[in-house]
Amino acid sequence: MYAVISFSHKNVGVALREKLHFNDTDSIALLKQLNNIDNVLESMLLATCNRCEIYAYLQDSDVSKDLDSNSLNHYALAICAEMITKLANFKGIDKEILQNNAHIVLQSHAVHHVFSVASSLMSVVIGETQISGQMKAAYKLSYDNNLCAKALTRLLHFAFRCAAQVRTLTDISKNPVSVASIAVNLGLEYLEKNLQKANILVVGVGEMGLLCLKNLVKHDVNLTLCNRTKSNAQELLKTHDLENFVSILDFTLLQTHINEYDIVFFAVAGGIILTHEMLQKLEKKRIFFDLSIPRNLAFDTTQLRTLGHHNIEVIDVDDLKSKAATHINARKESAQIAMGIVGQFVLDFEHWLSGLGVNPVIKAMREQAKLASYKEINRAIKKGYIPEALRNNIEKLLHSAFNEFLHAPTMKIKAMADDERSDSMLEAIANVFGAQDKILLNRYKCEYDTTKQ
Repeated sequence: MYAVISFSHKNVGVALREKLHFNDTDSIALLKQLNNIDNVLESMLLATCNRCEIYAYLQDSDVSKDLDSNSLNHYALAICAEMITKLANFKGIDKEILQNNAHIVLQSHAVHHVFSVASSLMSVVIGETQISGQMKAAYKLSYDNNLCAKALTRLLHFAFRCAAQVRTLTDISKNPVSVASIAVNLGLEYLEKNLQKANILVVGVGEMGLLCLKNLVKHDVNLTLCNRTKSNAQELLKTHDLENFVSILDFTLLQTHINEYDIVFFAVAGGIILTHEMLQKLEKKRIFFDLSIPRNLAFDTTQLRTLGHHNIEVIDVDDLKSKAATHINARKESAQIAMGIVGQFVLDFEHWLSGLGVNPVIKAMREQAKLASYKEINRAIKKGYIPEALRNNIEKLLHSAFNEFLHAPTMKIKAMADDERSDSMLEAIANVFGAQDKILLNRYKCEYDTTKQ
């Protein structure tokens, strides 16, 4: 059974989400704990600035096999509660807080959720393309550390196929828009002065920082990049041919020069890097975008107002949700079409799984042999090659013959059952013998995220 435990921008605020931030090392450590829970067979963790989600595959125990649908859900929810407890203990958060805020979906609803996330239908900005790479990286991390295998590989493979189909058949990703691009556009709108005089700083060289830079260089502004490791900033500018358009500020000088900038985009790992004590009270209007999880700023707009900073606006990733409303409305029709595609993929996935088990394949293969035998016996009797009186004896003989012939293939097919690398072969065999009506799987493993961060 598939299960999803979700803490996203849809049901959890940024204050809690930043406590659920994970690096790769922490992700692996948590997933190992989750996989040690009874009946949790596989797990992976998707942790971005907008969501922290656990994708798990649960084993049907001897007890669960005798349960009805409602009781089975209660059984699965109890396991999810254990996973949430592990997560709470790992992060030092009150488990009641996580239990009360968790969005849990099971079975086909879990499949639908994963497909929708992969298709960027549950993103702050519908149609953004970052989520695909983030999901591939999360899957790769889990798979490479033997924390997920057959079940989640199958799920994620179909999720990426679904996302690709959504992009192909709709305009949802036409003129791609991201959280970073919306932040940049909003920041430029805030400026009442000539853009040529605007000083803009981007802090961080990760994916969000790079997207900000790429959107900002389209405008005639004074653009500066700052990062903890200066060499990484230099390498990023060189790699993307931005050296002639962006200057570099040493991270050690950030506090000294922060008040010189009209707009600052904060997107660097490591938590708080700026406190209100570092700010000067100036007449010019400024706007700070905190695009990082955990947040980089130790204050928000309301707190700054109480301290006398009336000309600084602070916007975090949750604030951008309302700013993205216009974009969401423009793509509402495409989103409705995309949801229909997701629904069909969920049905296709469940149908594919039902035909992928070895028993239907073996049954179809043996049924084909049996029908061929009976057909030839009937033909031979009709043409007078053998008498009707010998029918039963000949049927037994042919039955023994095709049993002997199919024994080795049957054993090999059964050996494929627990090896996800055999999925494409099983599907092909099922298709040949009529146990599957169409080929849905083209390759075994989901594509890895090869984007160099």
